[in-house]
Amino acid sequence: MELLLVDPGSRVYVRRDSIIIGLKSGKRIQVTSDVDQIIVASSRVSITSKAIRLASRLGIDIVFLDSRGDVVARVYPPIINKTVMARIGQYSSVNTSLAKAMIREIVYSKIHNQAQVLKYVGKSRREDRIIEGGWEVEHTAQEILEIPIDKVNPEDIRSIEAKAARRYWSIVSELLPESLGFKGRDPEGIDVFNIALNYGYGILYAECEKALILAGLDPYLGLLHTLKSGRPSLTLDFIEMFRAPIVDKALIVNAHRLQQVKLINNILEYESRKLVASIVLDSLYSTTRSSKRRRALRFKDHVRLEAQDLADAFRSGEPYLGFRVIF
Repeated sequence: MELLLVDPGSRVYVRRDSIIIGLKSGKRIQVTSDVDQIIVASSRVSITSKAIRLASRLGIDIVFLDSRGDVVARVYPPIINKTVMARIGQYSSVNTSLAKAMIREIVYSKIHNQAQVLKYVGKSRREDRIIEGGWEVEHTAQEILEIPIDKVNPEDIRSIEAKAARRYWSIVSELLPESLGFKGRDPEGIDVFNIALNYGYGILYAECEKALILAGLDPYLGLLHTLKSGRPSLTLDFIEMFRAPIVDKALIVNAHRLQQVKLINNILEYESRKLVASIVLDSLYSTTRSSKRRRALRFKDHVRLEAQDLADAFRSGEPYLGFRVIF
């Protein structure tokens, strides 16, 4: 379970061998054993070094977000299993057919999941045009699989990915209230929905990066995203499969609630951060099935298991089958 700290003036400290969260209102919350992550989403929250040490000992991940929802720092427990063999496999796979197959599979899964979100929303609203749009996006995903492994290259993959994205976000814009001002996906956009997406992706990013590191992988050596110092390329690749089913779908379904969001200088104010975070965290804990796991699991568990599957593929050299959601 995650604990989100947004309220300015909150304190995290230790009392009688327990981590305590003290709110400015005077309320005290004891961190229980089912908490595995503390998300600090305000620059005006203080945390003692003793609390950080105890959190590490208890296996609790501490994540710090900036006002846009981007992860700016985190503190991990020091013990991570299976690191060496997974990373040897990851490093030796650069520019190999295994890496190319992984690129194709991850981007196919991303587009497939975007299509599934549109079909889900179309069925729930009983609007055939939205369902048809989902099938159009799905058809574009098939173009990815038609590329032979030895012909896979980032330029062609990105071209098909962009084609699917244009159609997907065009349909999403039609689903939302006009008051949200969403005209299309723009990470630098200043409308409520784009800003909410950015914040939601930040929370999801923290979950994906944690899963990759605990699976023993290097989040900075990616497959599709450019290898660049300080750029978490593998995390940016891996997260693509989960953006639509975890964040996009949740915010689309809860678009009516986003009409109460307030911005200050194009940044979510504190109560609005709570609202967006609660929507995304509820989605993370909701259950669904996938093409390779027919038993319903929490999205949070799917992320963890997919990271383990990816690490297993790097270790064994066997093909990786991506996360394809079933709603």
